[in-house]
Amino acid sequence: MGDLNLIVLTTNSKDGAVQALDVAKKLDHDGWIELMDYIVLAKDEKGHGTKREMHDEFSEKAAAATVGVAGGVIGASVGGPAGAVAGVAAGALAGAGSVRFMEKIVTDTELKGFPQGLEPDSSVLAVVVEERYAERLDEELQKLGRTARRELKRAEREAEFDSYMQRSKKKIRSIQDDIQAQLAKVQAATGVEKNKIAADVASKQAELEARREKLQDHIQEMNSGLKSDIREMKFRLEMAGLTARAGIATGIDHLHRQLNHYNDEIENLIQDQVDMLKTETTELKTKAAKASGEAKAAIEDHLLAVELRLHKERAKLQHNFEERLLETKQWFDDLHVRSALAQAEVRDKLQVSIKAAQHAFAELRARVHMRNREDERAWKDIRQGFNKARKDLEDAFDQANRERA
Repeated sequence: MGDLNLIVLTTNSKDGAVQALDVAKKLDHDGWIELMDYIVLAKDEKGHGTKREMHDEFSEKAAAATVGVAGGVIGASVGGPAGAVAGVAAGALAGAGSVRFMEKIVTDTELKGFPQGLEPDSSVLAVVVEERYAERLDEELQKLGRTARRELKRAEREAEFDSYMQRSKKKIRSIQDDIQAQLAKVQAATGVEKNKIAADVASKQAELEARREKLQDHIQEMNSGLKSDIREMKFRLEMAGLTARAGIATGIDHLHRQLNHYNDEIENLIQDQVDMLKTETTELKTKAAKASGEAKAAIEDHLLAVELRLHKERAKLQHNFEERLLETKQWFDDLHVRSALAQAEVRDKLQVSIKAAQHAFAELRARVHMRNREDERAWKDIRQGFNKARKDLEDAFDQANRERA
């Protein structure tokens, strides 16, 4: 996933932002854009406020409710009659730090209801999209009001992507639950009902796989950006003076941790897919044993296709983990250099921690190459060992940084 942009639309109508959101949703549905996040804030003629966030039902709140945004900046940048309304999203364009963007918009001010900038019969829509979609969406929203746009900073982007990732995983779990609920009905269903349930399950399984693949692709894009940033910051570290090196090194550590976090998320998604395909394989084998003739042949063909997908997913899991081991080795090289330059009282501790972690990772790498790919328990043990060794090392460096401070 590339850079993210915030687009803020301000309107002199309580329904204007909702109408604009409908336009954005249609573009999303038709495949022209992908909505990452949004929030609608509105006031009716009587001054009663409403708030609507992504995946939430529209809920009405009184003016004394918690709906606030820092004000002023957008009003100055937009100007004109819309300027007063625009001020409600100033905190958004000014920057939100590491807090999820829409949470910042809702909670940035004291709990005194809508700020003065949001007048009766007015509304604001704030939307986060990838940069490649921003211009198209901005053009459409300009037909409905005044817009302002900016690129999200790194901390904001990470917070927004993590929020998007959690929503996606929640939707995936919901689809899985729907599939299980439908399968539970099969035993008591008639022939016609069974066919209908089977078709519904097949449709949901296709949606489930598509959502998993989409989320994996987005995480991979984020990882590509992180790797590029790490390379750039390493170059800056080599060129920087002594006073700047500590900050750059800390930034590199953060990027490595994010990279590891996202790779772990990918492996969780793949592991879920492996578990689902294993269950499907077992069920198909049971059905094939009871079937005969053309029905048996059709089931066996389906089983062969599922087993092929299972093999591919297991290969993806191993490949991703080997990549993670390689990235960790590169991080080790950086830590070795930094620990050698540390103060004497912490240098020895860091060197011991690094050597212990290196030894643990060397064993894990050997187990990855030697293990039986069909043994899921062994694979989970390897991942647990990796995560523990890495956490121990991160804790050692965090402790060293606290001692230096």
